Amino acid sequence: MSSTGTPAHALAALAIALAQGACDSDAGDADAARVPDAAAIDDAPRSDAAPPSRERLSEVGLYADIDEKILADGVIEFAPTHALWSDGAVKTRWIALPAGTQIDTSDMNRWQFPVGTKFFKEFVRDDVRVETRMIEKLGDGPMDYWMGAFIWELDESDAVFAVDGGADVNGTDHDVPDAETCWTCHLGEPTRTLGFSAIQLSRPVGDITLLSIAADGWLTDPPAAGVDYPVPGDAVVAAALGYLHANCGHCHNPSGTSWPDTSMHLRLRVEDRAPEDTTIYTTTVDVPLDRWLVAPFTSRVVPGSSSLSAIVVRMSNRGTMDEMPPIATELTDPTGLDAVTTWIDGL
Repeated sequence: MSSTGTPAHALAALAIALAQGACDSDAGDADAARVPDAAAIDDAPRSDAAPPSRERLSEVGLYADIDEKILADGVIEFAPTHALWSDGAVKTRWIALPAGTQIDTSDMNRWQFPVGTKFFKEFVRDDVRVETRMIEKLGDGPMDYWMGAFIWELDESDAVFAVDGGADVNGTDHDVPDAETCWTCHLGEPTRTLGFSAIQLSRPVGDITLLSIAADGWLTDPPAAGVDYPVPGDAVVAAALGYLHANCGHCHNPSGTSWPDTSMHLRLRVEDRAPEDTTIYTTTVDVPLDRWLVAPFTSRVVPGSSSLSAIVVRMSNRGTMDEMPPIATELTDPTGLDAVTTWIDGL
């Protein structure tokens, strides 16, 4: 999205992504992709207020003192239980919830954040601070968000908004996405945020967990005392399902940009308490391929055989039309690939 934050920019990003085959997990060609209905997005309710202009990171409320890297009051660091792979970059995440507000958790699967909420994510690659991304909720409409990335100066005195992104930033191999591309992934989550949720905060340790923010009054409808929603299954299964949820589920779900051209649903729900009940199982295990038709592969997941499972082949590819994900990564994730292959081989 550009600094104007208009819905047209989101559509442009989707068109680019779809043309590259970005949104169809089983498609080997761009023609199989489907562009979401433009009129529906254009007619989506949104605020009449003009989106703010964002130029420098020092101006947007993350730091009280950017030189000393002292956070502003109310900015809280958190970490998702299952992280999105970003070519080995070290990431730090923060949330800034407006004072006196709560997160609407009447739907525990789809948290609604109050207007004014900000999320930040900093990337460090090869010990170099390269970028910080920001999402800000501007209004109550589904398109009322500002998204963009700030590229750090070499002396780390500040970071500058880069509407067009950047390649090989600050002497590293790290690429910063242009602002429109942010929507390619975030449009698939109605609340536009990916890592701050009931599932992603369900874990026994950490400063910010589902149980801790429920106890601190952050949630309008907290779960019962002591209840959270970890990914189901033993350690092997949970690692695989959590990885697919975090890395694939934002596109591969009924609200995502891969739908309905592929019905593979890789997003977990809080009600999923047994692995076999998850849509990750029901839409992948022994499910025949219907678009990515490459011999000798016939199924998305072949129990007991990761080498014949199309999902593993796609995850293992980079630099080809077969790669998954098709954007935002140039390197395969050895840990994630191991988690998924170990799960499949044990089925």
